Amino acid sequence: MKFRVIGSAIACLLAVAVTTPPAVAAPANDAGLFGSADPTYDGVYRQSYALMGLAAAQADVPASAIDWLIGQQCADGSFMGYRPDTAVPCPPSDPANFTGPDTNSTALALAALVIVSNGQDAESAAFAAQDWLRQQQTSGGGFPYYPGGKPDTNSTGLALAAFGLVDGTQRIKQRAAAFLRRHVYGCATEPQQMGGLPYMAGSLPDALSTTQGLLGLADAFIVRERTQRKAAPAMTCGAGDRATDPKDATARWIATQITTSGGSLPDAFSPEEADWNSTALGVIGLVATRTSGRATGLAIAALQENATSYISDGTADRPAALGT
Repeated sequence: MKFRVIGSAIACLLAVAVTTPPAVAAPANDAGLFGSADPTYDGVYRQSYALMGLAAAQADVPASAIDWLIGQQCADGSFMGYRPDTAVPCPPSDPANFTGPDTNSTALALAALVIVSNGQDAESAAFAAQDWLRQQQTSGGGFPYYPGGKPDTNSTGLALAAFGLVDGTQRIKQRAAAFLRRHVYGCATEPQQMGGLPYMAGSLPDALSTTQGLLGLADAFIVRERTQRKAAPAMTCGAGDRATDPKDATARWIATQITTSGGSLPDAFSPEEADWNSTALGVIGLVATRTSGRATGLAIAALQENATSYISDGTADRPAALGT
């Protein structure tokens, strides 16, 4: 298992955001869970990003927080959004009703467990998670959110990022990267779409799909200091108007969007508003590409200005945002 620490390019942002660990929830059955808000839909998601954020900032990671995540694992190695009673077996995945184990929760938990591994329990949980996750890759190389569903770029990007931390998964990663490449908008499309990733084929490119895709394409969860070129990478296309390098293409789309808006990525549903989550993920991806230093600087400055509202809604903290 490999572990890298955060580079100085985003350490200044983490210095603002990770002053203290997120508050640990009070209920006894959730001892070790970060955050006070209802974890029904985001328990594993927010725990994973909080753990990775603490590790990246070289802060102490509470053993109880790792234990909580391990305790959420299903018998087959998968993870679901949240298990209120871990004595009850996980239900089958149901893509029609959006319930049961999913690839996003499993990929993030896998990444977090590899990065903060504190012993045999965490390693065993990580091995079981990667074994389950690798079985969810479809024949076309993509990953669906729920097993049995249609593969999408978000889920594929997160799975690819997690497998970037695991040895012996080269073939899985190659197929996932090829799936993302087929979905990148090519050079013959509208300028504002070039290099972007849609959630699924036929949709317009959006910030979350593109940034999560880049996390995987750039091996961004192997986080270390990198020197960035100021300019965004060039985008070239080959046969069928497909991007020659999907990493360069998605990085260029993100950097262009950030530069155009003065520091943030637009919200997919309200383009006039900033999507700070995608912006933060975009920074992590851009640093990993060693390019787009100018856009990265703009985004970090904007995130610093808006850190307080990003990590809290005024009544409850947001551990995933704080960790990111």
